[in-house]
Amino acid sequence: MNLQTKYNPDAVPAQTLDSTETHALPRWNLGDVMPARSGRIFQAEILDRLESLIVEFERERSELNESISQERFLQLLEEFERIERLRSRLGSYAYMYFSEDTRSQDARTFKSRTEEIEADAANRILFFELWWKSLSDSKIDSLISVATGYQYFLKKLIQTRPYTLSEPVEQAINLKDVTGRSALLQIYHQVRDSFTYDVEIEGVTKKLTDELVRDLFHSNKRAERKAAYSASLSRFHQNSDLLGEIYKALVRDWLNEGIKLRRYGTSISIRNVANDVPDEAVSALLEVCKENAVLFQSFFKLKAKLLGIRDYSRIDLYAPLPTIEQRKYTWEEGMNLVLSTFATFNEEFASYAKNIFEQNHFDAQIREGKLGGAYCMSVSPDITPYILLSYTGNPRSVATMAHELGHGIHSQLSARRNKNNQLTFEAPLPLAETASVFGELLLMDRLLAESDAESRKSLLVEMLNDAYATILRQSFFVLFEMESHEAIGSGVNVDELCSKYLSNLKTQFSDSMDVPEEFAYEWLSIPHIYQSPFYCYSYSWGNILVMALYKQYREEGAKAFAPRYMKILAYGGSESPEKILNEAGFDIRSKSFWQSGFDELSRSLGELQKLV
Repeated sequence: MNLQTKYNPDAVPAQTLDSTETHALPRWNLGDVMPARSGRIFQAEILDRLESLIVEFERERSELNESISQERFLQLLEEFERIERLRSRLGSYAYMYFSEDTRSQDARTFKSRTEEIEADAANRILFFELWWKSLSDSKIDSLISVATGYQYFLKKLIQTRPYTLSEPVEQAINLKDVTGRSALLQIYHQVRDSFTYDVEIEGVTKKLTDELVRDLFHSNKRAERKAAYSASLSRFHQNSDLLGEIYKALVRDWLNEGIKLRRYGTSISIRNVANDVPDEAVSALLEVCKENAVLFQSFFKLKAKLLGIRDYSRIDLYAPLPTIEQRKYTWEEGMNLVLSTFATFNEEFASYAKNIFEQNHFDAQIREGKLGGAYCMSVSPDITPYILLSYTGNPRSVATMAHELGHGIHSQLSARRNKNNQLTFEAPLPLAETASVFGELLLMDRLLAESDAESRKSLLVEMLNDAYATILRQSFFVLFEMESHEAIGSGVNVDELCSKYLSNLKTQFSDSMDVPEEFAYEWLSIPHIYQSPFYCYSYSWGNILVMALYKQYREEGAKAFAPRYMKILAYGGSESPEKILNEAGFDIRSKSFWQSGFDELSRSLGELQKLV
């Protein structure tokens, strides 16, 4: 199951579709993943097929030894892949069903039961991966040489040898996660996504969903921004004890398994090994992000002047320029704008995006209880990806559509590459944003080219806002995680974590804006730091990487650049990020490479300064 998300809790502008337009938005059809849903009853055909495959695979365990033939090994590897494909279908369906309405008891029950089935399946086939890691180096080399299409998957397993435990312990961890980590995450979402917010707008109190209250973070009225932030942050403050203790428990689970049992060097190294990227590359990325905080601080000072706000504050971070009225796009207008933009770059690129619309794999409705944020779900190579977002009709919402469609294009290109299969079509996290951010930049370039000077000014402000949200903001989330994991390991309470987060914000912004004390509770609203520790550096990584790629595109033109770029996407998870990027001429261990992305942003800031 490949879940690629764009969760930026502030990055959706103000204004929303009215109720009639909202109900007219598409809701996905999950029938391509599982033919029919019947409440708590699982789709029998898939479960029977999964059980049959696992039973047969278990019978063949005795054949796994040092003398196994290359031919027989390939047959067993293909059986293993078929099991993983069915497990992905079950898990993906359960998560999407839950996403539709996190308040639904049937959906929560279905998801929990699926996780139990998946854990049981994982435990029953675990012996195959453990056997593979136990082989001699010479035997591994012999078998890898004939495992075309599976080679990187097998090599990655070997890389985790030092952190692998015995079969009974690995099985216990799988079972523990169902009633431990997964259950805690479900409770977090059940609480968080059930929130509604009472926001006073022009003397009238309105009850808004999470998605709609975040729209107001971009309102051109300061009173509305303040009311929205106050409503949101006070809700998380009220629930800080519960949400904070959930976070602490999840971090302790991460540390206990990763550091105490598996003996990883550091908390973030657990993620780096899973991503197959060297610690040095991630350290270089984070150092360069910290060093370039001053770039965004300069931008915020300039924006304060544009807005005419002398006491510029964190509540003004995403305020639009007052001279430009935000345009609202119908669903069809937004869809056609993105598709035509992609087609101008490359027709094949656009055709993959079109597949998602044509197959009704989009859930764009705004509903209470619907999972917040947006994501693209890549189920398996033979199923067109699914996209969830809450479409508000504003430019940022259209950009989110372009972003998630980029993920869907990436997945389809990978799936169609001959070597790719269920075990290697999923792009690793450091490359997961390569198509999504590129899609957003294509859209931004088009809007800039079609705009007058005043509109360009507004678009550049929005672009730099988004660059902050997806680069610096995400890297400082990771810096907070590094600090909080260390503190939780030593013993810390929730209030102290809130103080650490507030200090993190003040370091980001320095003297460019005031940070009200209530923002100390903002971190409690960020799902990524709960469900995927240190995931967020993939956003910083992906955005800076795409800045470098986009520079090549501007210099070479689409005809020369597009085939090479789409080859990078088509790799999926069949090679290491470092090897793929080395082919593109990038040294990910070098601070100068990461700095080149910020240099591109500096040029955008310079263009804005000229317009001002």
